[in-house]
Amino acid sequence: MIELGDDVLVVFVSDSHIGGDPGCDGFESPNELEALFQELADRDGPVELILAGDFFDFLQIGEVAEGKNRASLTIERPEYVHLFAVLERFRAAAGKRVIYLPGNHDAESFWNTEIQETLRERGLVDEFAYYYLASLETGGERRVVYCEHGNQFDPENSVGNYHDPLDTPLGHHVVMDGTRRIAPYGEISPGLDLSEIKMVYPLVAIPAWIASRYFYNLAGKVASYLLVPLLVAYAIYKVVAFVISRATGGEASLLFGSARELSQVHQALLDTVLFLLLVFGIFGVFFLVVRHSVHKTLRAVSPGGTPHYSPAEASQQRIMAILAGGAGPPMDPSFDPTTADVFVSGHTHLPSLIETEGPEGSEAVLVNSGCFLRQLQPITPRLKGPPIFVSKFVLTHVRVFAQEGKLRVELWEHPKPAGQTLTRIERLVSIGRRPPQQPADSKPRLVASATL
Repeated sequence: MIELGDDVLVVFVSDSHIGGDPGCDGFESPNELEALFQELADRDGPVELILAGDFFDFLQIGEVAEGKNRASLTIERPEYVHLFAVLERFRAAAGKRVIYLPGNHDAESFWNTEIQETLRERGLVDEFAYYYLASLETGGERRVVYCEHGNQFDPENSVGNYHDPLDTPLGHHVVMDGTRRIAPYGEISPGLDLSEIKMVYPLVAIPAWIASRYFYNLAGKVASYLLVPLLVAYAIYKVVAFVISRATGGEASLLFGSARELSQVHQALLDTVLFLLLVFGIFGVFFLVVRHSVHKTLRAVSPGGTPHYSPAEASQQRIMAILAGGAGPPMDPSFDPTTADVFVSGHTHLPSLIETEGPEGSEAVLVNSGCFLRQLQPITPRLKGPPIFVSKFVLTHVRVFAQEGKLRVELWEHPKPAGQTLTRIERLVSIGRRPPQQPADSKPRLVASATL
């Protein structure tokens, strides 16, 4: 356990997922992360910067040239050179340290010693560790802070031996053999860009995302090529029928005129409408049957028998059980978690701060550092259609420090507007449901905090 003074700021950043082959790199916010590193470098006093797992994304990188490794390839990319220069400047400042924890996407940083050598030689990292355990001086007593990435709470992404390159969990193969090979195909149909597949949150929603893109793309085509032309044709028909009726001395109005003047056209339009209603009815029944079958299948295969299984909620429940004294944390089983005042994790990409109680009524804070990524998050549209996936940047980090004899835990956000690629139909049925976008000049802001 590292013993820190009351003037130390501890900052946790995780899940930036920097790096990847063309079409596979999901990191889009180097300027925002650079600004955070610059602020910490300019700060007076000591700072512990914890890169709490999945800082790099080595799973998104395929072949590596001789003499290179996945870390050096990423660091040398032109769009990231300045970011890593600022990180190096931070580490070189007095009282500043960088500790690198492994995640499931950068587990290679532990079994590949060349990566550790690269990060040390470039002046980016001081120490590599499985977990971070420190105590801070607060008002004459010491408060304990523990952090690990969090993938060990997720069975599909748990790594048994970080020094074994063959120890690859299911999630490893989902990325290496799945999304990394799919993403470079790009846009395979209007509205379905496979390079966005890694942005879908949560990943279990990928089938719903694909189905949604096809559904609303089809709905848009139906509206553009069938409904709109039909309405235009009907409007023209009513105007012509009105003109003919008035010219022959009949009584007619644009809305309720007689169909005698153009009876065959009227019948053709009526048949077309009836046919479209029949097609829509069949399609609607088919959609309801498929949705019911999908939900039934998900209930059968999902943990707990629910199709709405949330890896983030499952992770929180496991950590809460650990804080209650159920077992030691996976990365340090010898540590007594009931002594932890703050438990920090990442992995789920869902930032959160929860105040809870220990087994004897003591206060504790469970905080998730979130991520530094853009997400495609599902929202429920009007009319109960398939979910609509809207783009949103989630750029968050955690700060822990002593303040006036107490321990302060803060969750910070870097607001950033995200462009949307929604169809007109999606925009129409999601009015009032889409999350608001922050202005481009928004400053970092505090979104949650706790004081112990």
